[in-house]
Amino acid sequence: MFVNVFANNTAQPQGGGFDFMTLALFVIFGLLIFMMFRKQKKVRAQMQEKAQTMQEKLRAGTQVMTQFGLFGTVVSVDRDENKAVIELSPGNTATVHLQAVSEIIEPQDAAVPDDASALAGGDEPSVFREEESSDDALKRLNEEQNKDNK
Repeated sequence: MFVNVFANNTAQPQGGGFDFMTLALFVIFGLLIFMMFRKQKKVRAQMQEKAQTMQEKLRAGTQVMTQFGLFGTVVSVDRDENKAVIELSPGNTATVHLQAVSEIIEPQDAAVPDDASALAGGDEPSVFREEESSDDALKRLNEEQNKDNK
């Protein structure tokens, strides 16, 4: 009564030959696993290097940021117990695990200009012209403001 329509298509090839698709599948699967382990090894090495450099730089007086976003200055470091005392504000300290320190804040050298000319910005023209006096500049600015209001 029931006829198997797929009976002719499900026959196995005779001779036990070499199946290229199965071999290709195993090779691709092996490459994916190899690449995954290789990437994990690289990431682990980078994290260990970062932790080692941070341990070398971590000493009293260093500005740090913890993993939970607190900024402070290291007061003392106890490497035997993996603890650091961080001063969050004057007189307010917190004891944290060394692994909680996520970043060392490097002080940035800010160049302080001798005058306020750098504060005006480089793209905008200066309000004052070097050849005019302060009274002339005031007159000119008032005239420009009157022109804009008209």
